[in-house]
Amino acid sequence: MPAAVRDWAEATLGSTVVATREQSGGMSPGCATRLVTAGGRTAFVKACGAALNERTLLLFRREVEVLRALPPAPYRPALRAAYDDGDWVALLLEDVDGRPPDLADPHGADASVVRDLVERQARELTPSPMGATLRRMPEMAAIWRGRWAELAGAPDGVLPPWTAGRIRDLYRRVATLPERLTTESLCHWDVREDNLLIRPDGAAVIVDWGMSCLGPSWADAFMLALTWVETPAFDELLAAHPVDDDLVTDLLITVAGSQAWRGAQPAPPGLPTFAAYCRAEAERAFAGVHRRLGAGGR
Repeated sequence: MPAAVRDWAEATLGSTVVATREQSGGMSPGCATRLVTAGGRTAFVKACGAALNERTLLLFRREVEVLRALPPAPYRPALRAAYDDGDWVALLLEDVDGRPPDLADPHGADASVVRDLVERQARELTPSPMGATLRRMPEMAAIWRGRWAELAGAPDGVLPPWTAGRIRDLYRRVATLPERLTTESLCHWDVREDNLLIRPDGAAVIVDWGMSCLGPSWADAFMLALTWVETPAFDELLAAHPVDDDLVTDLLITVAGSQAWRGAQPAPPGLPTFAAYCRAEAERAFAGVHRRLGAGGR
C-alpha cells in the first residue's frame, strides 16, 4: 500500500492504523488489507496502481460508481470512502468478519444461503437503480461473439475435441445472443467463491462489484450456477427461473468460447495466473455445454 493511500485511510478513519492483515484470493493485483486503528475501528482497503494493471483501475472505478448508487444492505459491505489520484485507486470498505463459503455441495448450507442472497439481491436490483452509464450485457455479448468468430481458426487445444466439425453450429447459436439478452437488472456478474463471505452467524455477503453490468434478472443466478456447471445442479438452479432453456445454453456457449479465447492470449500485466484460470474455466464451461447439448439441447 503506498504511503498516500495509507495516509488517506488514516485520515478517513480518524486514527492511526496500528495493525494490518493482508487477504489472499481473487485475481486483482495491488493490496487487499484489513485495517485496525488505534481507536479500535476496523476497515478493509483495496488499492491498485496503474503500473500494476490499468484495467483493475477501471474495475475499481466502476465498483465505486455502483456502491455509491446502491442503498445499504446487510449482504453488501458499505463503501466508506474512495481515493483516486489518477495513478492509484483505492476503496475503503466496511470490514466483514467472514470466511469463504464451502460450495462443494450445491445443496449444502453455504450454497443455500448464497443462493438466497443472489435471489434477494436480484429482486432488490430489478429494475436497476442505476442509469445508462453502466455497461450493458447485450453489448458485452457482442464482444464475446466476436471472440467466438476467431475460434474457428484456433490452434489445437484451445477448444475441446468434441467441438470439431461443430464450430459453425455453435457460432450460429452465439450470433443472435446479444439481441436476446435483456437489461432490466443491475447484475454483479462475478458471483463466485472468492467474492463471497459467510459471517459467523451464517449470513452471506457479496463483495467486489467491478464486473457489474445491466442484464437479465437471472444473470447472477447463472454466474453462481457456473460453480457446478459440469453437473445437473447447474440446470436445476437455472430451471427455477423464467428463462428459456436454449437461451441459458447459448449464453453458456458464449461464455465458454470467450474464456477459451482469453486463455489463448498472453497473461495481462500483473495477472500471471489469469490465462490459466480462463483455460480452466473454459474447460469446465464446455463440459457443461456438452452435457446440456447431449441431454436434449437443440
